[in-house]
Amino acid sequence: MKTWARRLPGRASISWLSYVALGAAAWACSGAPHDGSGSGGAPSMDPAGTGGPAPGGETSGGQTSGGEASGGDSASGATAGVGGSGGAPSPGVGGGAATGGSSAAEFGAFPGAEGFGRSATGARGGDVYHVTNLNDSGPGSLRDAISQPNRTVVFDVGGVIKIEARLVFKNNQTIAGQTAPGGGITIYGNGTSFSGASNTIVRYVRFRMGKIGDSGKDTVTMANGHDVIWDHCSLSWGRDGTFDLNRESGAELYNITLQDSIVAQGLQTHSTGGIVNTSGTSIIRSLYIDNNSRNPKARGTLQFVNNVVYNWVTSGYILGDTSGRSDGVMVGNTLIPGPDTNGGTLDSPTPEYHIYAVDNWYDSNKDGVLNGRLLGKGDFGAVTWETAPSVEVPEVPAMSAKDAFDHVMKHAGASLWRDPVDDFLMAELASLGAEGATISDEKSLGLPNAVGDIPGGAAPKDTDQDGMPDAWEISAALDPDDPEDRNGDRNGDGWTNLEEYINSLAP
Repeated sequence: MKTWARRLPGRASISWLSYVALGAAAWACSGAPHDGSGSGGAPSMDPAGTGGPAPGGETSGGQTSGGEASGGDSASGATAGVGGSGGAPSPGVGGGAATGGSSAAEFGAFPGAEGFGRSATGARGGDVYHVTNLNDSGPGSLRDAISQPNRTVVFDVGGVIKIEARLVFKNNQTIAGQTAPGGGITIYGNGTSFSGASNTIVRYVRFRMGKIGDSGKDTVTMANGHDVIWDHCSLSWGRDGTFDLNRESGAELYNITLQDSIVAQGLQTHSTGGIVNTSGTSIIRSLYIDNNSRNPKARGTLQFVNNVVYNWVTSGYILGDTSGRSDGVMVGNTLIPGPDTNGGTLDSPTPEYHIYAVDNWYDSNKDGVLNGRLLGKGDFGAVTWETAPSVEVPEVPAMSAKDAFDHVMKHAGASLWRDPVDDFLMAELASLGAEGATISDEKSLGLPNAVGDIPGGAAPKDTDQDGMPDAWEISAALDPDDPEDRNGDRNGDGWTNLEEYINSLAP
């Protein structure tokens, strides 16, 4: 695959092929197929016996040992139900009824955009801004690039952008991280806000906040707006939440997607993946890892398909924990406790949380082999159990949980070139329960400059600065001296010529 060729030879890190081999071997040794088949739930594969340890807690008798200890989310006492009962074969399609229909080939934000945020327009038909340096501000900086709406942001440099103040994104922007040469782009510092940034597309960017950011702030936050998609992004080190979508009072927040991404290592003492409280969010093929709690905290409407949750502490996936109505769709996910895990897995359920769930798996034995059991109705506790989605959600073709685990190992995060932080996280995941820890300071990883060395590189020649390199324009029968042809549509497929180029850089 051409994308992996961008990894520099001789890097001191574990290759993604090693992870894949480990993951594949683990599944092969599980002793039973992991395809969600069977009527009424698959037989338990948990060595603890029928039902195994209850996902509501890890102590004897299946009682929860905690729940969220910080942020006002005390545990309500999660389920002690036996596993395996009430299961159903995976339908192969997550989400049931579609709102407008969706598939990987449908026209939308880009080929492969899925979920509630799939139709974000980004900066389609707008201006182009070249990021030419790694400065925090000034001409050619990312901060200057996002200061105006209706811009496609392309990168002529790769490396680390260290920010003092938070970055605030605007409407109708496309942040094309896949255009950055070398090791891509890492944003390190005080976090980012997408509040009000409707119709925004962000691809292949690393958002790393860290202890150098302000206390009580999130790595990525959004309180109002609509139609935003993050694709192949790596998010870590929030001092409050790492990925927080929490609609403010009286505001609307809907049509959001996070896909093929990583939400990792929220910093202690308030270490969270984040709250997702919207009228429509899809989280697809992504990894939550090394967060104390909220992986995520699901309120409103959340479609959760083909994800992996690993090594939480007090609570894994939180089922609302509120008296307000929420609706969830969970298809083809895998939840794996790690060395730090001592609390609930499917935590804080209430009857107000309406859940449709199939082909979700739980592997609690921490033996280095992925050999867990199918989660059934009893594992979800006091929720209202639905046999079909209780609200309309987009159609998202679902893999089996096994295939989704392998996909996350290979592709999650800003994976055109995996940085040392993501290498570290994927090595933990590959241990399947043996390794993993929450942290309170990003420097504890021992990486150069806290985020590791990110190589730069040279951008291809772009004479008219329209975001499309000369060589590509010539191959597409466009004019390298005409900047206006970026917004044409040479093949009539709906995407502009500029979008065709930037989309061609991502697999």
